[in-house]
Amino acid sequence: MQYKTHLSTSLVVALPVMGATDTLTIGTVLAVGLGAVFPDIDEPHSWIGSRTRGISDLIKGFFGHRGLTHSLMGLFIVFLTMVLMVSFTPFSPIIGLYFILGYLLHLVGDSFSKSGVKWLLPFSDKAFQSGLGVVYYKTGFLAERIIFIVSMLLLVAQVRALNFESLFNLNIVQAISNVIKNATSFIRS
Repeated sequence: MQYKTHLSTSLVVALPVMGATDTLTIGTVLAVGLGAVFPDIDEPHSWIGSRTRGISDLIKGFFGHRGLTHSLMGLFIVFLTMVLMVSFTPFSPIIGLYFILGYLLHLVGDSFSKSGVKWLLPFSDKAFQSGLGVVYYKTGFLAERIIFIVSMLLLVAQVRALNFESLFNLNIVQAISNVIKNATSFIRS
């Protein structure tokens, strides 16, 4: 899944949680977004990998793409890191939790891809594919583009329902127009 789709699908899940728990802030939205793209740090050509080239190259060299960062062990390591950050720094536990949520949602999203996710690494090299062998997508192909468009439309509906437009002084008609324009350019690419 491309970073745009990871972001949109993760936010579609997280925004209602934030709204229901009164934790909707710029920080929590950014935490989910960063968590949603973080597992792809193991791919130097990904959005986050290209911004962390030295680290990304090392991780890919040791573990490969969709290796340790795309497993429960990787999620556990990130969770422990967040616990340490919260324990020994002024880092917010809520921000840490939303980062973990974004990370988990990334893994769930990738598990619906044709290649699946090796959830049990390093104990098992078996890839699990949640699409039941029938419903899955290939990165960058039509099914993923449809997922992206649907998730973006749902995000626009959520922004409207959560009354985001007053927060950002955003005209909802303009927002829908921008989503459609971006989705159309994404389909063409």
